Amino acid sequence: MRQMAGPEMLNVGSHRIRVGPWREGGDHGYLVPLTAPDLLTETAIETAVARLAAQGYRTVLTAALLPEEQERFRNCGFVVDQRLHLLHATLDRSPAVAPTTVRLRRPHRGERSALLSVDHLAFDEFWRLDDLAFDEARRATPRARVRVAIDGPAVLGYAITGRAGHLGYLQRLAVHPHHQGRGIGLTLVTDALRWLHRRGVVRAAVNTQEHNDRALALYERVGFVRQVGGLAVLRREV
Repeated sequence: MRQMAGPEMLNVGSHRIRVGPWREGGDHGYLVPLTAPDLLTETAIETAVARLAAQGYRTVLTAALLPEEQERFRNCGFVVDQRLHLLHATLDRSPAVAPTTVRLRRPHRGERSALLSVDHLAFDEFWRLDDLAFDEARRATPRARVRVAIDGPAVLGYAITGRAGHLGYLQRLAVHPHHQGRGIGLTLVTDALRWLHRRGVVRAAVNTQEHNDRALALYERVGFVRQVGGLAVLRREV
């Protein structure tokens, strides 16, 4: 039986790896290298896998890795499970404000369930956020910002944007499927990029699932460019 309730930090020599559940109630463990993945030793990776196996997880998934970061994991028996597009944009000017019929605001206290409800409708099961993953997305960068798109009392979408120095990240974008096509995603993205530009960010990154053509078209519309090789989540059965 699994015993791990949340993330745990492992220190293996000079290497640091966060391990924990991929999603609440599942059999997938999650491995996030905090040392540069291409510098991790195979011993450190095996230690993290063993820790997750000891907690009862049957499958271990990695964070999304660049092609050059994947070799050590492949040497430890990991294979590609999911592929992602990685896109970069240069923020040499502030994007124009997108025309919209919705209003953006900060999330209200107690609104987490409404945001996660939209998230679960917008993504397939593998990529849906739970409470733990939502918090992880907000804490992935030193500074983060959440904006909610509303129409009256209804929550139609939300975005999490992060920044670390002069680099920015669109951590999450979700729009209710019944309201897609209204420009809500465009409004959230341009608002996020304007926030990053005002704070001196020079380059922004975003990723999306390999077959999410709607999201890919949106990101390319506002100036993001696909990077060769993309990202991949790797998997190992334990």
